[in-house]
Amino acid sequence: MNTTPANTHEGKVVGVAGDKLTTTCNKGNEHCHTMANDAKVTCDGKASKVADLKAGTCVRVTEKKDDKTVATAVESGKHITEPVAKA
Repeated sequence: MNTTPANTHEGKVVGVAGDKLTTTCNKGNEHCHTMANDAKVTCDGKASKVADLKAGTCVRVTEKKDDKTVATAVESGKHITEPVAKA
């Protein structure tokens, strides 16, 4: 079982609009994040842009420690597995 730090979560992209990223978590809840100005977006370890993230893409979002609505990093790629639904 993978454990993720408290300020990260894995999910699927619902959509991207400007600097806003909406994802769903393994409980099916939607999360909306504003991308930090210096947010790091990667796909398979390579630099990417938030606009490159498509609906349905599995991602790991790192949130700002003092503000969970701000994403400081988003990882996507083959190493991010589809979230398993929790009851």
